[in-house]
Amino acid sequence: MTPLRLLLIEDSENDALLVVHELTRAGFAVTLERVETSEALADALERDHWDLAIADYTMPQFSGTAALQLLRQYDPDMPFIFVSGTIGEDIAVAAMKTGAHDYIIKGHLKRLGPAVQRELREAESRVSRKHAEARLEHMAYHDSLTDLPNRVLLHDRLHQAILAAQRGFEPLSLLVLDLDGFKAINDSLGHHAGDGALQEVAVRLQARLRDVDTVARLGGDEFALLLPRTDADGAILAARKILLDLGRPLVVEGHQAFIGASVGIACFPEHGANPDALLQRADIAMYVAKSGGLGCAVYAAVRDSDAHQQLARVTDLRDGINRNEFFLDYQPVVNLQSGETMYVEALARWNHPREGRLMPGRFIELAERTWLIEPLTMILLERALADWRDRSEPGDAVSIALNLSPKSLRDPDFPTRVATTLGVHGASPSTLVLEITENVLMSDAHQSLTCLRQLHEMGITLAIDDFGAGYSSLSYLRRLPVDVLKIDRSFITGLKVGEDAIVRSTIDLAHDLGLKVVAEGVESRMERDHLRELACDAAQGRYLAAPCAPLEARRLVLEGGMGA
Repeated sequence: MTPLRLLLIEDSENDALLVVHELTRAGFAVTLERVETSEALADALERDHWDLAIADYTMPQFSGTAALQLLRQYDPDMPFIFVSGTIGEDIAVAAMKTGAHDYIIKGHLKRLGPAVQRELREAESRVSRKHAEARLEHMAYHDSLTDLPNRVLLHDRLHQAILAAQRGFEPLSLLVLDLDGFKAINDSLGHHAGDGALQEVAVRLQARLRDVDTVARLGGDEFALLLPRTDADGAILAARKILLDLGRPLVVEGHQAFIGASVGIACFPEHGANPDALLQRADIAMYVAKSGGLGCAVYAAVRDSDAHQQLARVTDLRDGINRNEFFLDYQPVVNLQSGETMYVEALARWNHPREGRLMPGRFIELAERTWLIEPLTMILLERALADWRDRSEPGDAVSIALNLSPKSLRDPDFPTRVATTLGVHGASPSTLVLEITENVLMSDAHQSLTCLRQLHEMGITLAIDDFGAGYSSLSYLRRLPVDVLKIDRSFITGLKVGEDAIVRSTIDLAHDLGLKVVAEGVESRMERDHLRELACDAAQGRYLAAPCAPLEARRLVLEGGMGA
């Protein structure tokens, strides 16, 4: 039997019994309350929840349409069926227009069971649909991981708070908070642990705030806090309390982890009169706090002019990645004995919409500092493979080298992404060279070494770039699964017989370790000839070939003889 809580609006006890009997025959276990006045109906609706209402259309003291109007004030979706012995077709149509779901003639009560079953199904469907719509609306305005308001909802609440502050001549503060140390948790313990850390941060932020405040997640490890009726002094006090809360160690998947934050503060009306202005200036203040190690900082237009320029550059960089403004030049690395190309190194360039062609020195450091280096690296790898693999012309078999940031090696998913990209372009891992700097293990050595080994096991060639410019020694290379060592140009420039002890010993020891050696920055015939005498394997530099566009680089590779 299907339980059914029935609210029956009926003045005849006999008719009520007939309704219950018919519903019982249809398989319902009926819990009934019969009412026949508006007062009794209102009391029943306030007191309890009902699955279905059935009403006589005509009663001496209380009409069915009046009952329907009253019921809809309490529950706009409850199934409602008229049952009457006097209702005609015209009246039935009118009754349905008032919001009833069906009508049954008392002489044909066999229709009642199927009608109730249908209306209950449709009511359940309406409830499910409303829940789904409510869930979708919630998802549109809330972060899925922390269930905090997202940027869209924060923007709306900030707009409303500004209007209220204007009416009441009250202050308002906005805090933008960026976590310090979150990336290390993600890299060392995994993304699941990182998600747990963000959820714990959300809990701590919510615990610190008042009912009128809003904490939102803007994305990644960045949060915002909206504090109505709070001036700069109050915001600084709140920021310090938050920093103390976040300074307590987190326990993530059984591991103790430490995290900090940098907080930027912007206030209404001093720093902006609209949501976008306050968000931008709180972001600038946060950048100042982070770059200066200040913990928190309040926006100040004069002091933060440089920060504003940096933020604009970061925005340009992010937009440039999204708009695919980056491209590659190529410089051959030439075998010094045969003159053939060992591989071509891909060199990043930025076609900036206002400043024109920018070299790596203008954007790579910024990309690494803001973690935009990760998407940029994958875009450049895609571009390199498209330049050399997605063509049917001769020369496609040449290997391509790409510089790799140490930060990419701290991403446990990086080898998988590289493998996927190679597969999409039909490129063998053996035709990819990844160049890393010698300080690659200075931070998070375990994850970096694990990532390098995975890449090497795939068949990718690994090269140490700019060797000698850092603080390591050749013995350090024994820990790394590398194939090629590139001697920094500072040791090659002006290379002469009798002044070559460092280069000579580097080449000999690298060969002892089974590594090929490439000399960087070869600018003259004398340097090239002397490197040949020292048994250096290959060289790179403008004397052999300058960086050039893909088609010119392809021509150089096909012609060969660059080291002759």
